[in-house]
Order: sequence, then C-alpha cells, then structure tokens
Amino acid sequence: MNVTMKDIAKIAGVSVNTVSRALNDKPEINEDTKRRIKQIASELNYTPNSIAASLASRKSKTIGLIIPDICDPFFAQQARGVEDTAEKEGYSVILLNTDEISEAELDAVETLRSIRVAGMLLTSVFSRTDHIENLKKQKVPLVLLNRRCQEIDTDYVINNNEKGAYKATKHLIKLGHKRIGVILGPQRITSVQDRYAGYMKAMDEAGIEKSAEYVVCGENFKPDTGELLAEQLLQNNLRPTAILAYCDSLAMGAYAAARKRGLSIPEDLALVGYDDIPYAKYFEIPLTTIAQPAYKMGEVACKIILEKIKSGGGRNRVKSEPQHIVFEPQLIIRRSCGARS
Repeated sequence: MNVTMKDIAKIAGVSVNTVSRALNDKPEINEDTKRRIKQIASELNYTPNSIAASLASRKSKTIGLIIPDICDPFFAQQARGVEDTAEKEGYSVILLNTDEISEAELDAVETLRSIRVAGMLLTSVFSRTDHIENLKKQKVPLVLLNRRCQEIDTDYVINNNEKGAYKATKHLIKLGHKRIGVILGPQRITSVQDRYAGYMKAMDEAGIEKSAEYVVCGENFKPDTGELLAEQLLQNNLRPTAILAYCDSLAMGAYAAARKRGLSIPEDLALVGYDDIPYAKYFEIPLTTIAQPAYKMGEVACKIILEKIKSGGGRNRVKSEPQHIVFEPQLIIRRSCGARS
C-alpha cells in the first residue's frame, strides 16, 4: 500500500499542507517540525508522487520520448543518448512505443500531455500534421527526431537520408549492379520518402531503367517484414542482384530470405543496410551499411528540448528560428556488398 502525505499528516498531527511544505524544505516550517515529519516519512518509506506534483504545480522534470520500437537497436541507442543527457540535467524520460501505428502515436501524445511532461521528442509516423500543429499552438516544447515535418517548420534532428541512400545505391552501381531492389517502410514517413529519392537519383544518374517490381514497402521495419519483402523481390523472373534495405533490421530479414532460397551473399546477392547498428559487423557475412550516429542524435535532440524548456517552450528563446540539425551519413563497406573495405 502506497504511503501518502495524508498518512504522514495523521501521525504527525499536522495538516497535509504542512507535510508538503516540510518535505519540500520550505523555510516557513519550524525546523523541529520539519525534522519530525521527515523522520516519519522515512520510517514509512514514503516516496513522492512526481506526476501528482507536476499536475499540481504545472511543472515537470520529465521528458516524453515517442519512438517506433525500443527493440530496434538503432532506437535503443538513440533512447540511451536522450536518457543520459536528460539525467545530467535532473530530468527523467518516459518512453512510449508506436510500432509505426498512427493511432498509437496520437494516444502517446495525449498520454504525455495528460501528465504534463516538460517537453516531447517525437519520431513521427504521420504524413499529416494536425497533432504537431496543436502541440506548437499549446507551446509544448517539441523536437522531431529522425523524421522532419514538411508542412510545419519545427525543430528537428535527422540524418541526411537522401544522401545516405544515394551513396549506398551509387556504391552498388559502381560494383556493376543494375537490377537493384529496394526495401522500404510506410511511404507516408518522410525518411522513407527521402531514402527512396536518394535511390532514384543514383539510378537516374547512371541511366539505369527502373522497375516498379524492384521497389517494395512494408508497414514496419521489423526483420520479419524484411524477410517477407525480400522474398517478394526474389520471386521476380529477373531477380535483383542487389538489395538496398531502408534499415539494418529489414536487411537482417532480407539476409534470412536469401539464405532460405539458397542464395549466397554476396556472390548471388549483394546486400546493403542503413543505420550501422552495433552488431551489423558481427553478421556471418558482415553487413555493408550507411552509418548514422544514433546516440549522438539522441543527445543533441535532448539538449535542444532542454534549451526550449528552460526558455519557456520557445517564448523567451534567444534563437527564434527552429533548429534543423542534419547529420551526414557515412558508407561503411563490409563483405555483404561484395567489395572490400
């Protein structure tokens, strides 16, 4: 049973307000009374309810982080960057997953609003922007992470997704590939659109005829989805000789699909991912991928949100223009593409 300030007040023979002031070291409380109340609280193992306190004071030392899937190593690294940075400033982080489901994102935003978090970091699954616009109107400090918003100018921290996919596709073309398949996620997501644009740009520059059969999209970025989509690509009469996956998790699934069909990587099928998750280099055939600094991106996004919180959500902010932080992608060449690093 949770001990409340009411329980402490009853034992101490004082009001709940007196208990609250004593536990918060308010100067108007007699030192002896304060010491006695704190002693009772300690004996009862009293734990303050920070959410209730934030509801009462309308202030919070909590940041909300909304991401697609904490099981994905990329998002896990990013969340750690956010959490470590927040902790240094005395803030805690509440993390909610959406699984790339629009309704889950709306529910997550409402949940965080209901407990009055100080600010939000959001990896959005939406192409529409109503809820983001509402957060801006309500002066809720907000930073978009990994994905930008095309209609609304707000702070964001992203990777140069178009450039990354362009570099990966260009590399495969240099290795002699023309039938290059691409595995993507939901088309409504801006980073999916950007990476597809990078793929298309490289193919157009090389004068390679593109085929709709070589482009497949899933509803999430899980390895199982990557396996199903890769199987779809590999069923073509003229199957791709190379596959570019939106992320390393999808590439893991593509790897499994190739092995299931008896294809050797990279001899029969070259494979390139995106993210450079920690164990990409430990695959049986180490994965060529595009690296983006997940931890650093989380750290930078958290610093921006803390700055916004401290400046009143942007009302008194010295920098009136939203910050757009774009990290440069790096091609990491390993054996899965058929070239040596």
